[in-house]
Amino acid sequence: MSKEKKNKLGKQGFALALALTATALSYFVALFIGPVPVFVGLQKTSIMAPPWYLATVGFPFGILLAEALIDFREHSFAMRGIQMFLVMVLLGLLTFFKYFVPVPVSGHGLIVTFFLLHEMQEKREGRNWKLMVGALVLVQAAVFKLFFWQDPSSLLVGIGLGIIAWAAEQVLNILKSVEKRP
Repeated sequence: MSKEKKNKLGKQGFALALALTATALSYFVALFIGPVPVFVGLQKTSIMAPPWYLATVGFPFGILLAEALIDFREHSFAMRGIQMFLVMVLLGLLTFFKYFVPVPVSGHGLIVTFFLLHEMQEKREGRNWKLMVGALVLVQAAVFKLFFWQDPSSLLVGIGLGIIAWAAEQVLNILKSVEKRP
């Protein structure tokens, strides 16, 4: 078989593979950590979040990570190459914000809101399936937060922080466009 006929994974296959890997790793980390209590607002409850629920955010996060790696491979240290890494650092900081300031933050709300806004704005290949998966993860998180756990505050704060992270990405897009001008 010639090198030309070899089946390449491609960007979509890479994104899917990394998303599945991130989801599986998230699941195993949740199992390793053990029961994670659900907070309603700032109050710890006796309810434990199922590991599979915690792992679902790994799928959109894995897609974002794949896009960051693809961009870096194609654009190196130019703004286009490092932009997603910078945004992912911001997402991480916003997610861990709740450990330093007593604010109810849904990691699912934050990451998936950013993910959906990012995918709607970007014109990347595979946009439709990515949006569908992101919407399903957000619906799943909303059902748990609103109906099972009666915790709208953390979901809304997470969504708000996801919007802030997306706005920061838009600032980087402006800087990127300025970088291209002579």
